[in-house]
Amino acid sequence: MKQSEFCERISQYRNQLYITAYAILENQADAEDAVCSAILNGYEHLLQLKNPHKFKSWMISITRNEALKIRQKRLDLPGNEQIEQLLQPTCDNPHELWDIVQTLNEPYRMVVVLFYYDGLPIRDIARVLNISTGTVKSRLNRGRNLLRDALEKTGGMS
Repeated sequence: MKQSEFCERISQYRNQLYITAYAILENQADAEDAVCSAILNGYEHLLQLKNPHKFKSWMISITRNEALKIRQKRLDLPGNEQIEQLLQPTCDNPHELWDIVQTLNEPYRMVVVLFYYDGLPIRDIARVLNISTGTVKSRLNRGRNLLRDALEKTGGMS
């Protein structure tokens, strides 16, 4: 893959990479850092991509790994619980779907984001998260149920 094609594809999937990172980090600045690191990492290891048709899932996997590294560094900070409480976003409009998706536990949030927001097929989600397709299906089903319950409690989307 040439540099120009890499840049075109990154431009095409940039928002999906950000959504993936934000789903893990729940922080705009950290998500942007994760995406930047993932793009650099992807470019440096471009020769390792065997199948260019899998570029999207490959980059999402790299982005996920970079976001997890950032989150781990954040967890290693002393007094982290107090910092995290201060950084928790407040929802002015809890009826919006994205706000509700962000309340899901990470395993469910990740499969929902990768499936609905990034449009990845179940097989690719399994590969990105290093879990079986059956686990993806059960988490996706449970995530849908949790979203439905949350939407019913809030009276649906506005």
